Amino acid sequence: MKAARDLSSSPLLRSLLAVTGGTATGQLVAFFFAPLITRIYSPEVFGLQGVFLSLISILSPAIALRYPMAIVVAANEADALQLSRLALMIAFLLSCMVALMLAILQEPFLILLGAEALGALVWFLPLALFCVALQDVANYRATRLGSFHLVGTVTAVHSFVTNLARVLGGLLAPVAAVLIFVTSLAPTVQAGLLILGIRRLHGGAVPTHSTARSLALLRMHRDFPCYRVPTDVVGALGQTSPVLLLSQLFSPATAGFYILARSVVGLPLNVVGSAVGNVYYAQFTALAREGNPVFPLAAKSTLLHLALLAGPLLLFSFLFPTLFAFVFGETWRTAGEYAQWMALLVTGMLANIPVVRLLPVIRQQAAHLIFNLLILVGGIFGMLGGRTLYGTAAAAVAGYSVATTALYVLQIITYLLLARWFDKKQPK
Repeated sequence: MKAARDLSSSPLLRSLLAVTGGTATGQLVAFFFAPLITRIYSPEVFGLQGVFLSLISILSPAIALRYPMAIVVAANEADALQLSRLALMIAFLLSCMVALMLAILQEPFLILLGAEALGALVWFLPLALFCVALQDVANYRATRLGSFHLVGTVTAVHSFVTNLARVLGGLLAPVAAVLIFVTSLAPTVQAGLLILGIRRLHGGAVPTHSTARSLALLRMHRDFPCYRVPTDVVGALGQTSPVLLLSQLFSPATAGFYILARSVVGLPLNVVGSAVGNVYYAQFTALAREGNPVFPLAAKSTLLHLALLAGPLLLFSFLFPTLFAFVFGETWRTAGEYAQWMALLVTGMLANIPVVRLLPVIRQQAAHLIFNLLILVGGIFGMLGGRTLYGTAAAAVAGYSVATTALYVLQIITYLLLARWFDKKQPK
């Protein structure tokens, strides 16, 4: 019961409200900019940006080998600082390797991922990947230090700056290169603001570990590159495969409709996703260190997400086609039709946020890899099945949404059972 009551304890609530408040503000800013952006850029341009974002999503989990996540669970502050430095060094090296690979194998790489339409724009990819790694390190440093108010504030400012850049750049040249350039550099805005805030609140520090200790840290947290990297890459493939498939099976414009639908339906997910997940991650880590059970908090927070977030989204979804046409223009009504089906899968993604963040704490990241593989394969078969049966993009989106939602339900149940098993093994 103690762990269950932790969800309503003041420190946890304050942390959750801090990040959700800032993230909600950021999403509202993005939403208010969206009607301008959708009238400046065409669906085809949105589709190309979506393909580029898909490449970032697929490759970014590997660019720092997920060592930024280990910052939160490091044994002490010195180890956390050294892990931050090591993660950036790894990210720089691997970003350079991506650039070298593009220089040698650009065309086969694009064909393999179904991203031929990007052409020379793919050269923004190494820069974007390193910027994402820098953002991850800054976010997990802030999470470890409990600077959730800082995270919330920076998220709101970051949203305003990057969306303003998209609008101003589009007024000058409404082409895909502008959106992709802003997308590539956007993570550095958030990272820079977080780093400045952390230094102001906590001061600066320089890690002093020897090479031997650095190697020991990499070995100690090897479960992140061994399990979390393939898990998140597979998860990203599952999330981005609809964009790549729709672009290949239908057209880049179809992918553009899907991207807008995902961005709007995913507003609740964006508000409570990574930032709130990090709050849970820190809380689960603290409970496990103290020998307290983690299942009650996981179960209660999952139910809370279903009741307060997923339920209203499903009830509101029948208005999406009309809403999209009114807000974004009649051209985008199709995106609203896609969004009705996508509300199902976003419901599953909202509900699984707490239990997914629990897995590194209870050392069950291999289970997450297995489920992400199932979701990837199930989603692809669902999309191809919908397209084969009915021949339309809407049916393909519906098939993908139904298949992945069913797997998210099974995933949540399994992870809660793993949490209970972990609690039973804990010494009394």
